[in-house]
Amino acid sequence: MDIKDRVALVTGGAIGTGRAIALALASAGAEVVACDINGAGAQETAAMAPAGRCRPETVDLTDPYQLAGLVRDVQPQILVNNAGGGGHIPPHFPDAPREHWQQLVTLNLLAPMWATQEALGPMRASGQGAVVNIASTAGLGLAPYQSPEYGAAKAGLIRFTSTLTGLGGVRVNCLVPDWVATERVSKEERATVPPPVPLEAVVAGTLRLITDDSLVGRVLLLDRGQPPRLLDVG
Repeated sequence: MDIKDRVALVTGGAIGTGRAIALALASAGAEVVACDINGAGAQETAAMAPAGRCRPETVDLTDPYQLAGLVRDVQPQILVNNAGGGGHIPPHFPDAPREHWQQLVTLNLLAPMWATQEALGPMRASGQGAVVNIASTAGLGLAPYQSPEYGAAKAGLIRFTSTLTGLGGVRVNCLVPDWVATERVSKEERATVPPPVPLEAVVAGTLRLITDDSLVGRVLLLDRGQPPRLLDVG
């Protein structure tokens, strides 16, 4: 898919990976909508983009009605389900109250599923579209993990992606980064060995999944200190 002049919706676009992806899409000529519950941050992202190429939207992605309304309004040809996180914030399951861990699962798994479902209709009708789900290495393997709810949500997002084939010209793929060197990562943390995944690698991986028409239902792993690798999900 050619990014130029496509309408792109990036969730969690106020900071970090979402901001970087939104700015890269805007620089590549897309008409970007950067949405986030942090409206001020989304506005900052829009102000950093090439003039007229990005607009901000404030939305609570855990509210299915707000999210559905946004997707219907935007009619994206490119959807990047980037919003998520929270796996590092205690308390965790089983000590966390149900409302706490349920909201985390909603943000990291159900919201991308809702957004994808709303976007698929118009995309399939037009005969083309690209969805990229941003997961995490927390969803891989069988090792213990500090936040069971986060790991389960990201594992679900990976498997959700791999099942979505046979959609005509619409492609759904998944990026699975390890710890990413966003602006929140300290100098000392950046110096760890192996280092966090560069933000540029996340952007490049996302754009690859959008533009490479041969990739359908695939999972691209960005592991610390390793080159990008497509996982065998067959």
